[in-house]
Amino acid sequence: MTTDKIKNQIERYVKEYQENSGTFEGFRVIFDFVGLLKSEPYVQKIMGEIFERAESQKQVMLKMKETKELDKYDTSKMVVDMKDPLGSSVPLFTQENESWQNKIKNQEDLNFYILLPIYLLDLIIIYDLMAKAKDNVKTNNHEEANRLAQIAKEESFSLAPFTIKDEKGDSKNVSVSTASFHLECMALIGKYILDNINAEDFLTSNKPRSAVSFDKNKSLLYILGQEIKITRKGDKPNDHYILEAIFDQEDLTEEVYFKDIAKRYLGMDDYDKTKDWAIFRHACDRLNAKVAKAVDNAKDNFIVYSIGNAGWCKINQKYL
Repeated sequence: MTTDKIKNQIERYVKEYQENSGTFEGFRVIFDFVGLLKSEPYVQKIMGEIFERAESQKQVMLKMKETKELDKYDTSKMVVDMKDPLGSSVPLFTQENESWQNKIKNQEDLNFYILLPIYLLDLIIIYDLMAKAKDNVKTNNHEEANRLAQIAKEESFSLAPFTIKDEKGDSKNVSVSTASFHLECMALIGKYILDNINAEDFLTSNKPRSAVSFDKNKSLLYILGQEIKITRKGDKPNDHYILEAIFDQEDLTEEVYFKDIAKRYLGMDDYDKTKDWAIFRHACDRLNAKVAKAVDNAKDNFIVYSIGNAGWCKINQKYL
């Protein structure tokens, strides 16, 4: 997978988790996200040591669970001292805790990179739970698979209660949703990977950026030096999702099928291939009209498409 494709996938997974935060579907997104991290050689190259550290601490945690030592660190019984926010009394990630404490002590800037193995382990734990459930389905152990799925459903939006002691020694009880922490873990792991890709691209590439690009967060199409606003109001039109689907592909010359856009981007599980393609034909026509209006020297239609049961669309080769 190219680095551009990796970037698109990571951005999509973080966005999908935001939309499904606190649900079982959110755990499925985390499962896919970690699966991507584990399977991509580029990611393994830049995160190899982080993975090794997270996996080593997972083994420590499993040993503590086996010996019941982990039970005494139940969050409801834990006190987080603001002078020791990571809880150095817990025998996990002691190196990271020590580095963090030294930075606080020396009044140095705090860098979240120190904590990446902690964030990664949180996601790996969820990945392992979901993977184990799927493995039990494969071996027809449906009772165990359902039990694990039930755990995932309950944990997907649980609350972690604990006590915070401030610098004056005063204490107060608080609860934090695990869903918000999972999102933070995904976002920061994703940022680390994207920063590496972007820095490498900046330092090694002498080529100008593509003449055609799409910023899906701002819904802006950049083409032949022009900026075209696709989303005019709060709701994103089908025009936007057509562009998002096209630019999520590794190869911009390839077509994307209307049925795939309908299911993956619009949530149309009941897509009717005999007639619903008309929705996307009209959206393609609107896109072409927007480009023709914005670009003086427009070269024919920006989007070419085919209608019918196997309808598809793609960028006109003349613009690439």
